[in-house]
Amino acid sequence: MNEVRSNDTPATGALPVLDRLDATHDRMRYWLGELQSLVNHMEDRGWDTWARDHARSIIDFFSHTARQHHIDVDRQVCPLVTGHGDASLETSIDRLRQDQGWLEENWREVLAQLQPVAEGFGGYDIDMLRHASDVYAALLLEHLALEQGLVFPAARASARTQLQATELRRGTQLGAAVVD
Repeated sequence: MNEVRSNDTPATGALPVLDRLDATHDRMRYWLGELQSLVNHMEDRGWDTWARDHARSIIDFFSHTARQHHIDVDRQVCPLVTGHGDASLETSIDRLRQDQGWLEENWREVLAQLQPVAEGFGGYDIDMLRHASDVYAALLLEHLALEQGLVFPAARASARTQLQATELRRGTQLGAAVVD
């Protein structure tokens, strides 16, 4: 997930991107709560149409939006904070990337239990679903805390610095053109 496309310009539009990614964090927390509600519901009442529909929505969010979020962070945020000589940030970026692999693996375990629920079949194990959901939620919340607590603030600062430098260069170039 750490590929950077040649047309990615990290500082250009980075601040709105970071705001959007922060909003996705809020949505992830919401859907983790919904996953917890689903597991509790299934422990209390078993499988029903509400569980089926809810499982579909949870699968849709974490299989698409959450995965895309990790790709976006890797492509648009990590380049803003890597290569500046800050060992702590470099370690945090390495940790985020490692977490992404673990999150994907943990999600597959949750998905293996949710898919039969979403498709209206038996074959799920509520204890395995509870355990897999708890592990996934703990890792994701820790991952989000690292992004929001250290990486995103550093990315915002880097983007502002890069934008100010760009504006300064443009102003200097503009001033040189006026003098000529």
